[in-house]
Amino acid sequence: MKIVQFFLLIFAGSGFLLLHSQQPAQAGWPGGESPLPEIDAYIEAQMRELDIPGLAVAIVRGDDIVVRGYGTADNGGRPVTAQTPFLIASFSKSFTALGILQLVEAGKLQLDDPVQKYLPWFQVADPDHTAQISIRRLLHHTSGFSEIEGYVKNLDRDGSDQALEAGVRRLARSHLNAAPGERFEYSNTNYDILGLIIQTVTGKSYEDYVEEHIFAPLNMQHSHTSLEAARRGGLSSGYTAFFGSTILYDRWMPYARTVTPSTGLFSSAEDMAQYLYAHLHQGRGPDGTVLLSPAGMAELHKPGIQISKNAAYAMGWTVFPFAEAAAADGPVPTGISHGGEWANYKAIMVLIPERKLGVAVLMNKNQITEDAAYDNICWNTALLALGLEPALVPQQADFLARHGRGIGVSIVLLLASSAVLSALMLLRHTPENHAVRSQRRSVIFFSVLLLIDLALAGYLWFVQIPQSGTTLPLALSFEPDIGLIYLLILAFTLGWGSLRTVLAVNRLKKTQANSGSG
Repeated sequence: MKIVQFFLLIFAGSGFLLLHSQQPAQAGWPGGESPLPEIDAYIEAQMRELDIPGLAVAIVRGDDIVVRGYGTADNGGRPVTAQTPFLIASFSKSFTALGILQLVEAGKLQLDDPVQKYLPWFQVADPDHTAQISIRRLLHHTSGFSEIEGYVKNLDRDGSDQALEAGVRRLARSHLNAAPGERFEYSNTNYDILGLIIQTVTGKSYEDYVEEHIFAPLNMQHSHTSLEAARRGGLSSGYTAFFGSTILYDRWMPYARTVTPSTGLFSSAEDMAQYLYAHLHQGRGPDGTVLLSPAGMAELHKPGIQISKNAAYAMGWTVFPFAEAAAADGPVPTGISHGGEWANYKAIMVLIPERKLGVAVLMNKNQITEDAAYDNICWNTALLALGLEPALVPQQADFLARHGRGIGVSIVLLLASSAVLSALMLLRHTPENHAVRSQRRSVIFFSVLLLIDLALAGYLWFVQIPQSGTTLPLALSFEPDIGLIYLLILAFTLGWGSLRTVLAVNRLKKTQANSGSG
């Protein structure tokens, strides 16, 4: 978020939840000297520092699997175990991509087919662009769909069986941000369309397909395709940071069936270990079950579009050189990763195929201002599993990044004080006691306040919020403290500011009328 820049411009013109650490579950490391004591110590220290209530980790090293649970799953003190489900959010994209490749290998799809071959009614605002959107471009996020549009759908509350199709049909009004194939833009919309293609081609719901063709073959017994099923299966509660305090955020959790293929799956550390194992073993699960051919798995992991100097996007995965994982004087291995975050959950996974290592970290709290620190738990756990020292440390945040919310609260308090003062002035200066000579000062005073309000509200609405990649409803749902600051600023500037101006104008008119009649 660029909230700190916003607050800087304005100035220019401990959590109540305590972390109860539990003994890690399933403490054992097959074969060789165990790095688990170091991993335990590192993770528990990070949980204390970041006030993360509960966390689970899956580590796959060759044929060995270790799964661990730390901390608490809810306010009742229920311990996190390797079987505790978490929302995995954008991890879901890799499951959707896997489903698509399974259908390709079954001869039911081709990657370069246009979407309209399978969804004849599919369209966007530009018919020429519609015809150019292919399955491959959806997988690589090169279709041209907007990132923010994909996030806005997260607020959809439709839980019906028609939710996914209804969400895709609404794209008929969408204007793409770029021509298909022109550039990369991450958008949940791409994978929701892919989920609907899976649903249409197979004749069964997206949820049923994933359960039957991915969860069941891998024996993922603690993974779910709906919030209701996950809660019945012991889903961890979710927490978020609210002005520095860790608060339970389940009641207001936004969850949309419209975006299940891109962000809506749930899994546990134990199940994610099975999933990582298959990706590290050319499509075969621990019991030999074949999910995908070696060629298909290689296609999933193959970079399809460069997204930065050192990173590319494959199909539901980001590919990058993991320099910190290189042995002394050895080649730099490739990292294959994806993150997942929601208002109240955070997850990240990484594969290092050259080292036969996979790590997934699931957390029941999210805090966007500490995003790098949360990600580094996974990176450094991978390094420890390789016998290396944790090497990734978040850069020290600058003053405004550390205190941006405090600055925002100060701005709100200043606006509140201004509202009180202006209200008192309006109450004191009635038409009868408001001298004519003070009219000019009143006009200047209220005009200046009006200009400040308009400038502040305009910057927030047309610059700050769009540049932050959000909307006011999204901010209120996914960053409730920032959203509340935005809402209060708009309430004081547009709400009270408009009412104050109307009252001031009426008061001045009455004063002038009284002075004229006198």
